Amino acid sequence: MQSQPTPETTTPRRHRRRIAALGAAVLAVLTAGVSLTVPAEAHTTKPTIVLVHGAWADSTSWDKVTRQLKDDGYRTVTPELGLTSVAEDVAIVSSALNKISGRKVLVSHSYGGIVTAGASHGRTDISAFVYAAALVPDEGDSIASLGADFIPSEAFGHLIFTGEPFASPAFIDPAFFHQYFAQDLSKRQAAVLNAAQRPLNFSIVGTPSGPVGWHNVPSWYAVSGQDRMIDPAEERSMAAHVGATVVEFPTASHVGGITRLASRFTELIEHAVRSTRVR
Repeated sequence: MQSQPTPETTTPRRHRRRIAALGAAVLAVLTAGVSLTVPAEAHTTKPTIVLVHGAWADSTSWDKVTRQLKDDGYRTVTPELGLTSVAEDVAIVSSALNKISGRKVLVSHSYGGIVTAGASHGRTDISAFVYAAALVPDEGDSIASLGADFIPSEAFGHLIFTGEPFASPAFIDPAFFHQYFAQDLSKRQAAVLNAAQRPLNFSIVGTPSGPVGWHNVPSWYAVSGQDRMIDPAEERSMAAHVGATVVEFPTASHVGGITRLASRFTELIEHAVRSTRVR
């Protein structure tokens, strides 16, 4: 007589068959109608935040802002400007933008606004501009012409030129940097920024802007109410000219809006992202 399988030998086999059948059914449901080819940007809907520093500074001036943006899940790019000519700096930022896929938000401080205006020309991948005490030209404007009707900075009387005065790169005299550039920061914080100071080729001041790309792109502007480098009235005028949504930082120095008030400025950037989200 043929021996019958015992329950001990049949039960595991039945379970395995049932589990296999159930697994196949679940897999079929999960993959039905789903493409296994994932688009390059499917992992995120957030734009890349490109932050462009100003004169007498380097990209480390954005450290507090980029740290907070990264904590909130954003990718950031901080190009390092040469500060030798507007054309070269525009080329630096244009090259950085070309290497980034998807949408971008352009953020600029001070002279960085001159650069982002030119680098954005002809592009369709810029979702928004966010400015912090930034110079924002229209085509043909220069730093000098933008400030012609406003109070000039006394810091220009405390420049140290590396060559012929007003025809070579210049630093702000370190003894006056805290007073004019970052008076709302502690001496220690201002000293860190002072140590990172890079000279601006003074010919940039009179260089007219080429075509700009901010027309028809939404923008936000944080005015530094105690700015001693750019007249706050000039900042408000430029913000109005570009149709920006204006936020006032009444106690901010020229750099205070992106350092001491970095959290508030980061919130402004993220508000711009939400306001321009592609639906």
